[in-house]
Amino acid sequence: MSYDEKNQETEDVQVEAALRHFRESVHGWSEREFGKTRTVRRSRLNAILDAMFHVIAKPAVGWSLAAAMLAAAAGVPVAVHHEREIAKEQQLTIERQEQAKLEAAKQQAAPAMNDDELMSHVDSDIAQAAPDAMEPLASLMSDTTVSK
Repeated sequence: MSYDEKNQETEDVQVEAALRHFRESVHGWSEREFGKTRTVRRSRLNAILDAMFHVIAKPAVGWSLAAAMLAAAAGVPVAVHHEREIAKEQQLTIERQEQAKLEAAKQQAAPAMNDDELMSHVDSDIAQAAPDAMEPLASLMSDTTVSK
């Protein structure tokens, strides 16, 4: 054996020994680390969800939440419909008030009869032999009296 071959063999033995020691130290470290007890910290969201689940899992709480959701599901549309009906009624009231104001303005704008015109109208109504509604009957009566 030459010197280079002996030198190569001693280097190989040293490298193998170094690798064996490194491997043993890694295995020892792993066993120590994995043997330790650890506490797993949960996220805040998971803790809140678990707390909610435990509360909801109780039958009384679950039924009361279901009843509240049912009441909200029925009550909200009814309230919205009621508000719309009230708004419609208010709009109709406003339109009626505007219409009444227009009618009042028309009546005030219409020329009022003066006293002479009113007296002539009353005189013509009084001077009639029969009221306008009775005129057809009065004409029949006058025809029968003439023929006799």
